[in-house]
Amino acid sequence: MTQAEAARLREDFLARLDEAMRAVPYGVANDIRRGILEELDGLDADATAERIALLGDPALIAREARADVSGGAAPAPIVVTVAPREPFTKSRGFAIAAALTLGFGGIIMPFVGWVVGAVLVFLSPLWRRGEKIVALVAPFVVAGISILIISLLSGFESGGASNGSVAYTGSDEVHNPLVPTGYDLWHSALILAFVLLPASGLWLLWRLRGRSAP
Repeated sequence: MTQAEAARLREDFLARLDEAMRAVPYGVANDIRRGILEELDGLDADATAERIALLGDPALIAREARADVSGGAAPAPIVVTVAPREPFTKSRGFAIAAALTLGFGGIIMPFVGWVVGAVLVFLSPLWRRGEKIVALVAPFVVAGISILIISLLSGFESGGASNGSVAYTGSDEVHNPLVPTGYDLWHSALILAFVLLPASGLWLLWRLRGRSAP
């Protein structure tokens, strides 16, 4: 081996040592580097290779230096823990948007807006399953009952009028109070869209108080 080869071995070892001792305080790292450089200075190629083999891995030298600086124990590696990002459907903002869409989406986009709101409500884990079912079913149950009551009241009024002083011919049709008229359906649809569905969305918002994702 030539002196050029010895210089190459020396520079390569010192470069690896510098890289390994990045975490070692500058003063300590500089003293270690200067001492090793003095040991390798003036050696021929074979002696340089032998001395480098005796010095060992630069990473081990750096680890021992860090242990000496920290009082005899190698410092624990720094572990950065990145918490997994919470799904958006578990956020309160998503739940609030779902409740508002359920309550008022049908007014902006009839039927389609309510369906979208129902899907969003079921995707949110901030409500119990029973609460979701109540919010979706109760408005239609109440609307159906209101249709029945209105139809019965209309039938009773018609029956009362037929028993009065006004005479009706045999061709007059008798309205069945159990069959809703077009007016009954229209009236109940307005109640459903502008009262019952918004009330169900607001009820879900009320149930949302103080809750967080499981």
